[in-house]
Amino acid sequence: MPRPNLEGLGDVLSRMIAPHRHKPAFQLALCQIAWRALLGDASVQKTRKLTFSDGILTAYLNSDSLRHELRAQQTRLLEGLQEELKDQLEIKELVLK
Repeated sequence: MPRPNLEGLGDVLSRMIAPHRHKPAFQLALCQIAWRALLGDASVQKTRKLTFSDGILTAYLNSDSLRHELRAQQTRLLEGLQEELKDQLEIKELVLK
């Protein structure tokens, strides 16, 4: 009996997600996932809001000490976010408020 033409789960998911890649809500969700992966839950709790528009990720932070610490590491943080997102999304600039 011949085997049916089977696709991998990753291929199916990629095909389903493809039409949504350029929608702002999808891009923001990708940024939020990368932010959590890099900074961890404690920093995410001190982040009031993230916005993403035209390649600029803006993070509104509740903690002045966290803002100061992230500004000191802003270049490394931006590189880390870009590495985390790889081919999915390009972040050109990171703004901390």
